Amino acid sequence: MKNLKLKTKNYGAKNFLKKFFAIFQNFSIFIFHFEFKQGGYAAITTMLLTLIVSIIVLSGFNFFTLQEVKISRQSTQSIKTNYAAEGGIEDSLYRFLTGKQLSPEEILTVDSGTTTIKYSISGSQRIFRAEGRRESLNRNFETRADITTTGVGFLYGAQIGDGGLVMGQGARIAGNVYSGGDITGASGATITGDAFVSVGDPPAINQSWETQNSDLAVGQASGVIISIVDSAGDTGEFTSLALGADDLARISYIDEPNTDLKFALCDNDVCSSSSRLVVDSVGADEVTSLGLGSDGFGRISYYDDLNDDLEYAECANNDCSSRVLTTIDSAGNMGDFSSIDIGSDSFVRIGYWNDSAEDVKFVRCANATCSSKIVTAVDTAGDIGQYISMKLGSDDFGRMSYSDDDNDDLKFARCANLDCTSKNITTVDSAGRVGQYTSLTLDANNFAFISYYDDTNDDLKFARCANLDCTSKSIITVDSAGDVGKYSSIAIGPDGFARISYYDATNGDLKFARCANLDCTSKSITTVDSTGVVGQYASLGLGSDGLGRISYYDSTNGDLKFARCFDENCSSGNSQIDIAQSFQPSLTDKSPKVEFYLKKVGNPPNAALRLVKDSGGSPSVNPNDVLATGTIDASLITGSYGWVNVSFASPPIINANILYWLVIDANPDGVNYMVWGLDSAGGYANGSVKKSADWSLGNWTTVSGDLNFKVYMGGTDRQIKSVAVNGNANAHIIDSSTVGGNANTYNLIGGSVAGNVSADSISNCSITGNAAYNTRVNCTVGGSVTTPNTPPADPPKIPLPISDATVNSWKTEASAGGTCVPPECDASGNYAPTICNVSLGPKKIIGNLILSASCSGGQLLTVTGTIWVAGNIEIDNNAKVKVASSYGDTSGIMLSDGTIHLSNNGTFGGSGASGSYIMFLTTVLNGGHHDSAIDLHNNAAGAIFYASRGMIYLHNNVNVTALVGYKIQLENNAVLTYDIGLENAKFSSGPGGGVDIKYWKEVE
Repeated sequence: MKNLKLKTKNYGAKNFLKKFFAIFQNFSIFIFHFEFKQGGYAAITTMLLTLIVSIIVLSGFNFFTLQEVKISRQSTQSIKTNYAAEGGIEDSLYRFLTGKQLSPEEILTVDSGTTTIKYSISGSQRIFRAEGRRESLNRNFETRADITTTGVGFLYGAQIGDGGLVMGQGARIAGNVYSGGDITGASGATITGDAFVSVGDPPAINQSWETQNSDLAVGQASGVIISIVDSAGDTGEFTSLALGADDLARISYIDEPNTDLKFALCDNDVCSSSSRLVVDSVGADEVTSLGLGSDGFGRISYYDDLNDDLEYAECANNDCSSRVLTTIDSAGNMGDFSSIDIGSDSFVRIGYWNDSAEDVKFVRCANATCSSKIVTAVDTAGDIGQYISMKLGSDDFGRMSYSDDDNDDLKFARCANLDCTSKNITTVDSAGRVGQYTSLTLDANNFAFISYYDDTNDDLKFARCANLDCTSKSIITVDSAGDVGKYSSIAIGPDGFARISYYDATNGDLKFARCANLDCTSKSITTVDSTGVVGQYASLGLGSDGLGRISYYDSTNGDLKFARCFDENCSSGNSQIDIAQSFQPSLTDKSPKVEFYLKKVGNPPNAALRLVKDSGGSPSVNPNDVLATGTIDASLITGSYGWVNVSFASPPIINANILYWLVIDANPDGVNYMVWGLDSAGGYANGSVKKSADWSLGNWTTVSGDLNFKVYMGGTDRQIKSVAVNGNANAHIIDSSTVGGNANTYNLIGGSVAGNVSADSISNCSITGNAAYNTRVNCTVGGSVTTPNTPPADPPKIPLPISDATVNSWKTEASAGGTCVPPECDASGNYAPTICNVSLGPKKIIGNLILSASCSGGQLLTVTGTIWVAGNIEIDNNAKVKVASSYGDTSGIMLSDGTIHLSNNGTFGGSGASGSYIMFLTTVLNGGHHDSAIDLHNNAAGAIFYASRGMIYLHNNVNVTALVGYKIQLENNAVLTYDIGLENAKFSSGPGGGVDIKYWKEVE
């Protein structure tokens, strides 16, 4: 806060008074001498008058002087009020950042004024408002601090790794359980929810490569990606493209053999997948034009060549499977070269050609289906109106470019009213035979940009109108390299300059021009697609990123194609979207999971993983050769490299010495993508690396080196044994257990099931519901029986919810607060405070953390930021741990590289707000009490315990909230009660860590 001082100046009043008294003194002397000579009575009268005038004048100056002093005093008070308000903000922000107590509202006395401090929480935002008051003045300040959080979903009461779950007599878990190992129990052991046990014992790494000295981007798009949208017969002529609010393309086009109007809704950014249907199959349809209504649904004008009519389709849903078809004009040969736009009233306008009279016509629809409309002949001067392109200005009046075939000119019409009964018509270009294949768009001034074909010179030309009627313009030849410029389509980029897609007839290519200035005297020209004869009927749109999307016709193959540009020039790039690494296993067995060494740039979405057979030294594109699929969870990937686990829902059997491919199928994006660790030297002898813009299309190219991966194989089958599961149970073996819901298992042995059963074999059991199986021995079934049966798959492997990369990022957050040094820590680096109330964080402790001081009610540690303990954590003697109130609904973290031991009635909690917890996390294998990583002797509701590699051990009668560990053991009567709020737990580095001050300002 600035230290401001007010210097009040009163020099003007002082100088004036000095001058006044000098004048008054001289005047008095003059009067005295004068009156003395004239007589005594007159002198006295004059003196009295002079005195009265003097008093009045002096009073006036005194008043002005007092007013100036008052203003000065008010200014001083205002500054002091400003100090009080800003001081309140600083005080509250300091207490927030240091984890001290904050109330929703409190009043502080500052000098002779007050400051009211208000503190509120909204999600991860903290709002501080200070209202300073002094006498009748007030100044208010406000600041907002945003806390950086990491979301972690704890979806189960207990989530357990391959070590499994052991439940003592009477032990109980209130919630669902997922385990990578066996679940076994003693008498009375109960799981109130569902129980899932994944595939077998931990599989072993069979093939891997872990040397990383370089990077390979996955999903990073550059240049252009080309997709085939529709290849069903000869299809794709007369395309028209529009982009929705989702930036996904909609395309209208013609199926030539069937003379049908079709519509494609792209399912993804590159339109490699789409929904397609026939909109109109009655008549020989041609020349489509597509716009999107305010509802985002398509509006299509098109020409019925069979009946010579202008037709219109109003789509009533996203994919146009529901629509209304209307004949708009059937008075002669109507509707060729139609061009559509949508007015502010959501009703369409269409410019089109009257072939019978060779005129330009315009229709304004007066309702949604255009059953009511106004039709106007716009230009009737000769053979005129082919190649119409129409746009509406901000005034909702139409602008049209078109060809004057009699005079071989390019013409322009600006409607001066809604129905275009009043208009201004201009010849834009008459130099040779010009004006075919026009495309028009409007800039922010409603001035037209027009691309068109110069048939005399076989060139692409561009006209930029410099006024509304285009009587002033600049005209330039954009491309003259061969016969170029037919089927042009124009748009204006975010820089205000034109972009044009067009057809190169000489080479049979699709081309793209990016103007680098308004008149396009500077430009870059790119060949977008040169595979066969491509580029006719091109239609260009620009996404929210300002980059091009183009639909066009591939006449070589009779296909509708789509180009997605990933740079402003739409250049032929080398996109590496889908990446594949091959390997050869050394044994024949199932493969339940793989791991990849990944980091990310930006915020990419999840990616698909496919285990694919080899085909001629590359991944097969045959869907039947995909052996297994999985999902790469982007939330487990950070900005630094870390191993990310991916499980296969149905683990495949793979064979020794056979080549397979791990294919990551990613979403293309220029700024948000994954990076796979690469060994540029290529040290892995049993595989290689390839990349493709789209794995399903093939076109694989070789990448030098080998990627970092691990392929796991083998493992044994897991079971649920001697446990009462009140919900559903799913495991390879269910043995001697009672199941309140359904049981999905390969082998049901003993026990009872209240619901239905799907299994391979059932024996010595009782089933109340239906049963599907292959073999049955001594089992009673109350419901129907189905045999044979395909047994259900074991639940897939699910990684623990926190990756090593996330743990490392939390350690970095703790380290940012410095390492604990004497006197706060002792010479060995141990933190063992002796005072009863302490606050700590963010901080790294190189020794142990010990809370055991003798205090009335127990020693209290308030966590104000992430704490990383390189040693052990020991909490004893009624000690309490909670996170600072300023965490709000976020949770705090205590990390340990050693063991965690909680005993003798320690208590734990979050900030007091709903959804806030304290999490104790250790990365140690084991070694503590009972050879555990975490040992809990007493209740610990309000805390989450996480042992990523070791065992969590709960003693008798302990009650906790959530457990995640490699292995968990509950002694007799231990209880875990799951809190539903843990599904969306958010962890913060704390008010002392990841805080972004968004603003600090004076407010009303």
